[in-house]
Amino acid sequence: MATVTASLLATGSAQAAADPGLDLRNFELQPISNQAELHDRVSKLNADLPNVGVNSILKVAPREGTWSNSVCNGAATEGSTVPEGFSRSFCFEDADNGDANSEWWPQGVTTVADADADQTWGDPETGWNPADHKPMMVTWYNKDDWNKDKKPDDTDVDGLNTERKGVRVSFIDSSTGKYAHVLLVYPFINSSGNASYMSVRTSQHYSTSQKQYGSLHAGGMVWYGYYLYVADTNRGFRVFDLRNIIDLGALPADQWGTSKTAIGRQNGVYHAHGYRYILPQSDGWTNTACDTVEPPPGTPCDMQDEEKTCEATDVTPKTSFASLDRSAAVRHITTGEWCDRAQATDAFRTGRVIRWPMNDSGGTPALDANGNWAADSAYRVPFNPAYEDNGGIQGAAVIDGTYYLSQSRGALNGKVIVARPDTSTGRLVETATRRTSAIGVEDFSVWPGSPDRLWTVTEHPGQRMLFSVTP
Repeated sequence: MATVTASLLATGSAQAAADPGLDLRNFELQPISNQAELHDRVSKLNADLPNVGVNSILKVAPREGTWSNSVCNGAATEGSTVPEGFSRSFCFEDADNGDANSEWWPQGVTTVADADADQTWGDPETGWNPADHKPMMVTWYNKDDWNKDKKPDDTDVDGLNTERKGVRVSFIDSSTGKYAHVLLVYPFINSSGNASYMSVRTSQHYSTSQKQYGSLHAGGMVWYGYYLYVADTNRGFRVFDLRNIIDLGALPADQWGTSKTAIGRQNGVYHAHGYRYILPQSDGWTNTACDTVEPPPGTPCDMQDEEKTCEATDVTPKTSFASLDRSAAVRHITTGEWCDRAQATDAFRTGRVIRWPMNDSGGTPALDANGNWAADSAYRVPFNPAYEDNGGIQGAAVIDGTYYLSQSRGALNGKVIVARPDTSTGRLVETATRRTSAIGVEDFSVWPGSPDRLWTVTEHPGQRMLFSVTP
């Protein structure tokens, strides 16, 4: 893998001098300590179970949404407003659009335009031209105890009777609107010595002696090469290799368990909360304080996503969202921190955005001489006293050095904040009036073109919509 040169780090190091919260020595990710074990577990799952590719899933996708050149869900914006620069929208089926008891909430967005420069995936086949079926993806996290009944309705592999179903990813055909959900899973070896899996959680414990952990929030995702980089709020990234997608529906009927209340291998039957497809975690990148996703209780990353706060003296960053920047000479993943608007009472509590260099090929990070993934710049999110609300950033994207921030504002239309870096202060400075967006906007993803498009998704039940705007 390529290494990051000193010249790439120079700008960020200079800006850090006046603000300890931007010291790039604190923005470094390392491989998770159980990387080899994960690889072995995934290999065992692949030996036992049939694999399937992205296009094969799209060909038989059971759900069908609606594409529109107008706002496809009027409830996604205030009144009859339209997001500024609006281009195109997609609405999910009614069951996924949700209601007051919605179990799944959409968060992260990525597309084949992140994955490959030619914006297509796979080779042509008889009756299937990948150029006509460009995939898009959306993460959803399970709203634990979504119905607030405090009852242990589901049975998980750890025996704790939990509703924590983790994270699923929608694979969407950008032409036909057909889509399928793929459940992300964490592999382990069960007490019988067989490869199994559990839901993706904030910490991956499957022992009845440990506390329960909530579903990973998965607030952002980048598809780069074969890999999905899924945001892990307290650590960095969980990594999933698309060559490892498993099709439980291709198993003999008596080996695929379709119950929505079970997951993992149980008595020779494979369950996935009712889903046909699963994708096991195969790798990960973590802050130096958090070297594993299976930490003993009480360690720095033994916490739920919502337990980490935004303080002026924060050192270790949160990874709340993520996007890919293909416009720079060196490709980068841009991440950032969601900080509650109520906390943004001073200029140092609005959150930060961080840039992580990527190799041009292979879908992998550009590493330093120590094998770590070091950020080469970090900036504070804008604080503008002309506005009553600062912070609340749910996504960030960079195009030709300009930063576009997706700000949610509760039941009000969100905003798109446009800014450029001021390296003398280490802060992003707004360069335009804040633009009207939609209600409950989340992560950003850039689709390069003429013109470029920014894609995002709205999260609130009954108000959901995947849509793009021209930046």
